[in-house]
Order: sequence, then C-alpha cells, then structure tokens
Amino acid sequence: MIKQSDAPISTAALVSVVLPAYNCPAYLGMAIKSILDQTFENYEFIIIDDGSTDNTPEIIQTFIDPRIRFFQQQNQGLAATLNRGIELARGKYIARMDQDDISMPERLAKQVKYLDSHPECGMIGTWAEIWEEEKKNRKSSPTSRR
Repeated sequence: MIKQSDAPISTAALVSVVLPAYNCPAYLGMAIKSILDQTFENYEFIIIDDGSTDNTPEIIQTFIDPRIRFFQQQNQGLAATLNRGIELARGKYIARMDQDDISMPERLAKQVKYLDSHPECGMIGTWAEIWEEEKKNRKSSPTSRR
C-alpha cells in the first residue's frame, strides 16, 4: 500500500528532492528541516517512508509544507525506494537526500546554478563533513566528479 499526503503539490518544481526514510527518528527531523530551509525554493520534496516500524512516519507528518509529497510503502529496501522516488519526481533535476544528511542552506541554489551553466554535466555532488554523533571523524572531502 502506498499512501500520499493530501498536501497540494506544485507541478512547476525545477528540482525534485528525494528522501527515502526507514527507522531513523534520531536525525530525520533535522534532515527535513535542512531542505525546508533552503534559499532555493522551486522544488518538490518527495519523502518515502519505507515501512518503518518506529515513529518515523509521525516525525515526517509533523512537517507541513506544500512542497512535501509524503508516501508510505511496505519495506522494499533503499534501491527500490530510490527508484520509486525517481518515478514520482517531476522536476528537471533530482537531488538525493539521505535520512541522516543535513544540507547547507544554499545547497540547492548552488547545484541548480552549476547545472544550468554546465549542460554537459549530468551529475554533481558537494563537499561533505562526516560526523559520528557529536564528533567530526574526518576532514571535509569532495564527493563530486565530472
């Protein structure tokens, strides 16, 4: 069974942010908030709960924003859930988001600007800071390739 929220959705979104979620209450709220706080606003936010057995769906439902498209399904695993998110996406660009990622406020704006000005590029990434709990465990590292 797939359940979608009743929130109105924009068909003109330039970016589709896809966030699969499974049993992740500790960081999920911060991950969602970091996307909702983006300076770039022309996006839809597809969040798919992949059959969580904890309060993950309830955390997702505390966020009310017309850009959010919330779906629930029986557990299918990460790859199948990502493929479902891509199928649901309506944007020109797809931004991948993990349930425990935090995006800087200008992430989408910078990525859209780059992709718009480099049509030869099919995929980009960003720098990352890797944290374990409250401690950074590695230096920032590039995750993009051309």
